[in-house]
Amino acid sequence: MNRKLLIAVGCVAGIVGVCVMIAASGWFKERRENRQFIAVNNLTPERLIARCGSPVGDETKNLYPIIARDLTYKSESRGTVVFKFTKTAEESSDWVFASMQDSEGATEYESPTEKISALSCLDSRK
Repeated sequence: MNRKLLIAVGCVAGIVGVCVMIAASGWFKERRENRQFIAVNNLTPERLIARCGSPVGDETKNLYPIIARDLTYKSESRGTVVFKFTKTAEESSDWVFASMQDSEGATEYESPTEKISALSCLDSRK
């Protein structure tokens, strides 16, 4: 009787272990996606420079009542990438991350994963 109980407990533990492993992989994926989302959506010119270093190009345009700032970086895999930020001309205004695209404007990076794959220094783990 004890032997059958041990086998049953072992089977249940095995099933629970497999379920935990399956759930853990989903949890790790969700955690990575949340980290990438936060890293990209909290982006300002200052945070971008702090994380990725000096850009190869930095252009600010006063288009009253909006100020636009484009920071250009050389991507490891995708050529040149332009980050576009805007803010109102008011002194207390904060920068807003508007878009990220290649230098020709042909490719726009939409998802956090696309943005981080184009410029890996955006990843908050690094």
